[in-house]
Amino acid sequence: MINAKSIKKRIEAAIKKYATARSSKEYSLVPSSLTSGKLYEAHVLSLVLEHLHTDENFRIVLINTNFIPLKSSPGPINPHYPHFDLFRRGQKVAELWTDVEFLTLSYAQRGSSASPTSGDFHELDLVIVDSGISGRPRHENVWLGVECKNTGYNKSLLKEILGIRRELSLLQNQQVTKFSKWPRTSVPAHPPSCLLVYSTDSSVTSYASPGSVFGIDFYHEEI
Repeated sequence: MINAKSIKKRIEAAIKKYATARSSKEYSLVPSSLTSGKLYEAHVLSLVLEHLHTDENFRIVLINTNFIPLKSSPGPINPHYPHFDLFRRGQKVAELWTDVEFLTLSYAQRGSSASPTSGDFHELDLVIVDSGISGRPRHENVWLGVECKNTGYNKSLLKEILGIRRELSLLQNQQVTKFSKWPRTSVPAHPPSCLLVYSTDSSVTSYASPGSVFGIDFYHEEI
């Protein structure tokens, strides 16, 4: 049985290790009551922050002015919610958000000025985007998308992530990403966004072969 309280404490301690904030109160990001899926998402967030700090040498700043918890439902970027600013050589270059919907490649290809309909945006559990984005980021604004599955991994979830990749970019020869080491320096996609899947199900790695063609990385990660 998952001890949610101890996991919450461990996750917030990890976030505090890799991100700075103005006040210790800002690190109280994980709500006291969360579904197992959202708790797993917060766990993966702490792992991503570790990689960004250790492998990519980002300076990470937690922005949580109102001391509110992480979002638990999808939507556009809302500046009132917590997020992480990412700095390189003193310059803010990107932001990390949770549960954000991005505008799709197909929406951009239509070239319509009409407001997007429900089929024109999709959620990513974690997303790194260009800094200064408001509302729903466009597909070309995405540096990294992460899907977190605290569940059995199956063929329908594979089809889902392949669909997400298709709406983020077109299959292309290897393109240089925004990263120097982690998670990838290049992807067979344009725009060159990275896309990761984390799952508690060990069978997730059996779906890695089709994903590798499109630059999707699969990780088995327990909580």
